[in-house]
Amino acid sequence: MLKEKQFSKRFNSIVYFYTNYTYDNIKISNPDFEKMKLGETLMKKRILSLLMCSIVIATTFAGCGSTSSDKINGHKQVTINVGMWPQDNDKAGQALWKGYQAKMKKKYPYITLKPDRYEFSPDTFMPKAASGQLPTVYYAYYTEANKIMSANYAADITKYVHEYGYDKALNPTISKIYQSNGKYYGLPYDGYALGLYMNMNLFKKAGLVDSNGLPKYPKSFDELAQDAVIIKHKTGKAGMFIPTKDHVGGWQFVQLAWNFGAQFEKKVNGKWVNGINSPETVAALQYVKDLKWKYDVLLPSTLLGWDDWIKNFGTDQVGMVMAAPDAIINPVNDYKMSKDAIAMASIPSGSSGQYSLLGGDAYLVAPNATADQIDAVFKLFQVMGYTPKADTESLSGLESDLKSKASVNEPTGLPGLPVWVNKDRVDAQNNLYKKYRNVNYDLFKPYYDSAFNNVKVEEPYNTQDLYGVLDSCLQVVLTNKNADPKSVLDKAANDFQTRFLDKVK
Repeated sequence: MLKEKQFSKRFNSIVYFYTNYTYDNIKISNPDFEKMKLGETLMKKRILSLLMCSIVIATTFAGCGSTSSDKINGHKQVTINVGMWPQDNDKAGQALWKGYQAKMKKKYPYITLKPDRYEFSPDTFMPKAASGQLPTVYYAYYTEANKIMSANYAADITKYVHEYGYDKALNPTISKIYQSNGKYYGLPYDGYALGLYMNMNLFKKAGLVDSNGLPKYPKSFDELAQDAVIIKHKTGKAGMFIPTKDHVGGWQFVQLAWNFGAQFEKKVNGKWVNGINSPETVAALQYVKDLKWKYDVLLPSTLLGWDDWIKNFGTDQVGMVMAAPDAIINPVNDYKMSKDAIAMASIPSGSSGQYSLLGGDAYLVAPNATADQIDAVFKLFQVMGYTPKADTESLSGLESDLKSKASVNEPTGLPGLPVWVNKDRVDAQNNLYKKYRNVNYDLFKPYYDSAFNNVKVEEPYNTQDLYGVLDSCLQVVLTNKNADPKSVLDKAANDFQTRFLDKVK
């Protein structure tokens, strides 16, 4: 049977031929010519009638076939591109997502998951979004919330947040990050508070452990400098790691400077202004400069990024670094560092107190997603265990994740900032973390005792741009012994204000 489009083309061709054929250029002397014309006219009418009947029948059958093929068990077929699909070299992640895929196929056979291995990056996101190439569901950093929402690159998912009960169970500290005018445009799925990593191999050599073999961790930035000096003198290795590039330096410097009282962005008389060159920020940059030129406790290189801390920490070249609990996997996997050689404490306090930088990731839905696709995304969330429910099925995703990591001896059982606040879910999660924990929790207890007490969300506007500007400031004071932190920050403050904050409406 001809498909509808093919049939339509042939029908049009036949009709054109029979309705446009003329005798204008043909000389016929046959006296029966008029009879022939009358007969042909009748023939044309019969052909047209038959063709019209045929097209109606064909269209009817084609329509019926299309309807049946578009539905499974009464549900319309839906395909969603999953932008957080793990890379091929992530064996644990691949196994986990194959499990999700199997569960979705069994429970929702009409939903098809299409892998999209897009790894979020502030540098690649905007071009990808502008060209309409975003996956149906993707993830983004907390820092990009205002930029994404103002550009309309995330769908309004408020209806589904309420229908699936997320609004009453999400941690309010982080759920507001991707909200605007009371509407939800993203859902936080993890959170972290920066802490202080300690290399126990170097802490032991430096004598910075107690009788139980636990670290004597610094509680203030003054103590951190002193401990870094001890590590340098006793082991010959760098006491502290300070990153300076790829926005990692600025990210960690903001954390440090908050404890000196710095405030990088604030609204004054209806206008956003920066505090990059405030006395508090100057004091924080002077502290970093002293680590290099006064105490001599940093690595020789002054251009260091994310991969560099992993390498130097994992190979016992540096004693302390700022990072979050989930980062423990990096030196363990990449450099075979023993997970028992890593300890954590909260960020030390400064002259204005102790604060921990809160960061994390959120799930978002592409702005062109249909209602059926958004609902399919939330059904996927249920299967993944990303739900406030505390039943066995809802927790199976989390348990599968923890179990898969434990099966390959990846360090596991260290939770991040709680996403859910309903007690039944919190208690159930904590029990699972304990069940699969394969690290010495005593080494991490100082972190969990206080890291979440005073968390601060990252600055609201042009956050990654701010980090880039501060990267440059760090590089200047760490390469030039005579650099004046105040002058360096004055220039940075002016540049950031005119290039970015002045444009915020």
